[in-house]
Amino acid sequence: MGMKSRWMLVVLAMAPVFVLNSCRGSNNAPADTSFMWVATQGDQKVRSYTIRQNNGAINPIGSNGSPAATGVQPEAMIITPDGKTMFMANAGGTITAYTVNGDGTLTASGSPATAGSVPVALAADPAGKFLFVANQGSASDVTSGTISVFAISGTSLTSVGNPIPTELPADVSGSGPSGVAVSPVGNYLYVANQFSNNVLSYSFDASGNLTLINSYTAGTNPTGLAFSRCAGVASNTTTANCTVADGNNLFVTNSGSNNISIFSACIQVSATCGIGGSAPDGTLTEIPSKSPVAAGVGPATIFVNRTSDFVYAVDRGSNQISEYQYSPATGVLTPLATGSGGASVFSGGITSNIANNSNTFNWVVLTNNGSSSLSPFQVQATGKLITPTSGQYAVQGQPSAILLR
Repeated sequence: MGMKSRWMLVVLAMAPVFVLNSCRGSNNAPADTSFMWVATQGDQKVRSYTIRQNNGAINPIGSNGSPAATGVQPEAMIITPDGKTMFMANAGGTITAYTVNGDGTLTASGSPATAGSVPVALAADPAGKFLFVANQGSASDVTSGTISVFAISGTSLTSVGNPIPTELPADVSGSGPSGVAVSPVGNYLYVANQFSNNVLSYSFDASGNLTLINSYTAGTNPTGLAFSRCAGVASNTTTANCTVADGNNLFVTNSGSNNISIFSACIQVSATCGIGGSAPDGTLTEIPSKSPVAAGVGPATIFVNRTSDFVYAVDRGSNQISEYQYSPATGVLTPLATGSGGASVFSGGITSNIANNSNTFNWVVLTNNGSSSLSPFQVQATGKLITPTSGQYAVQGQPSAILLR
């Protein structure tokens, strides 16, 4: 039976925290050090940290992480592709903006932008022109679930029209948009509707205006979205980190049915998309022989390892993280293991160590909302996660959103 209301604190807001691991940009951390930002709901702050990639040591930047104010109930944050600006979704109804300084600290910028009802997830297009916001709304209000679109200019946001409702004609209650993802190529937006159990695909034009393409049935209470590691890499090209095309797969966590759906997205010409000279159209096709894949209880945030083929889902209901091997050739997710977090795990993220040499590792970090702590894990070559001897890292104020880069 589908969940029709948001979870209350401490297991709060089933919305994912969309984590954008972009390039290092102008930031000047040492080569073996990544930046990490943690938002806390108890005191409505976001703090800056470093994490050493050789041993996972976490250290605040400046005094107590140089805290900057957020809005009410911070839930999700992203950094623009140029690495210069951070946006925070606050479920109280606002989007706050920050300049990302070279030392990793944040400077709040301007007045918060007003979003729709209960903004819980964010995505930006690869060019950094538009910010898309999932406004979850209420299950009891059929028109409250919407998508807000903003044009980005530095730290300034300008609304692109009114918020777009995600309810369909057949819906009798709120839709509950709780996750958003932008295709790595093409102009397509995907929205997970937690209350109506579907995923919607949209196209957007050069001004950011959305056009609905179609609706697709997911599992129960779809929540988090993430594209596969090398989605958008054409079959006739390679990059240093992606030597083969991987089917442009979109992973969807279903927090009510405790599994992950896998869809193939028609975002570029491939063996199954753009056949016969037709153009990609942004449609989704579930891969029934490979989907869904079992997860823990209440999977929410999902993210991919940017340097190798592993995928991780944060299971809020069971306070753990599920680990998977991903096959680019087949699209299959193979379960590896699970890692245990602290009390009331909320979200998680991963560093993006492109070098990935023998002396440095990628690190996964979970936020534990109930125990006011972080759980770091070292990513092994096999994709499995191990907990360092240092254990959990204490933070104040009930951590929620996290971002690493």
